[in-house]
Amino acid sequence: MLNSFFAFGVPIFLLILYIGFAIFRKNSQIPYLEFALFIIASFLTVFSFQVIQQALTELQAASQKVVEQTYGYPLYLLAIPLALGLLLIILNAYRGYRHIKDFRLHTK
Repeated sequence: MLNSFFAFGVPIFLLILYIGFAIFRKNSQIPYLEFALFIIASFLTVFSFQVIQQALTELQAASQKVVEQTYGYPLYLLAIPLALGLLLIILNAYRGYRHIKDFRLHTK
C-alpha cells in the first residue's frame, strides 16, 4: 500500500477526476455533480488516511529511516493528499450549505 505508484497514483487520479467533474459541472446544469465532487473528495481523504495508517503501522516495526529507504520517499509527503482531500471536503460542504441556504430563501 505504500508503494509510491499506489500511494500517490490513486490520489493523482482522483484529483484529475475531480478536476474533470468540476469543469463539467461549470458547463452543465446537472445538480447532482456537486454531490459527486463531494464523494470524490471524501474518497481521496479516506484513501489518504488509510495510507498514513499503513505507514504508521510499518513505523512500529521499523524506524522511519528504514521505511523511507524501503519505499523511496519521505513519509511526510503522505500528508499532502490528505490535506487536499480535507480542503476539498470543506469546500464542497460550504458549497452545499450555500446551495441549501439559497434554495430556502427562494422558496419563501
